[in-house]
Amino acid sequence: MKTSAATLIFSIVMILSFNVQAELTEKEKSMHEMHAMMRLMDNALCQALEGANLMMFGQMSGAEKIDKELIERGTAMVKDGKAVLLNTLAGTEMKTMHKEGGYNEKVMHDLHSLGDRMLHVIEEVEKLHGEALKQISMK
Repeated sequence: MKTSAATLIFSIVMILSFNVQAELTEKEKSMHEMHAMMRLMDNALCQALEGANLMMFGQMSGAEKIDKELIERGTAMVKDGKAVLLNTLAGTEMKTMHKEGGYNEKVMHDLHSLGDRMLHVIEEVEKLHGEALKQISMK
């Protein structure tokens, strides 16, 4: 599920990246900022999913000496990926872009829509691993 979700979102990011470059007109501001934000969002999602992978590996209890470290590092990666994504979507840079205006509105809407979907994937990963961690601690 994680792999197919990541593949889908990565594909959407790439399509939007090419779409952003193709739709640029002389009246619109440079799309470089939005493209950079898409790249940052993609990196945040990948980091969160890789963290989830470490958590899962640690939860499998196959390397008893470092299982706890895997879970802790994975948890930190998921939290950091989520924080980067949230900051990209609602941070100072995005607020400035909205205030300045001049950006392609459809692409801006698509960027936020993509970010919302990415955030949903990360929240599902948190939920899944939260339940798994509860089950492990109950044993």
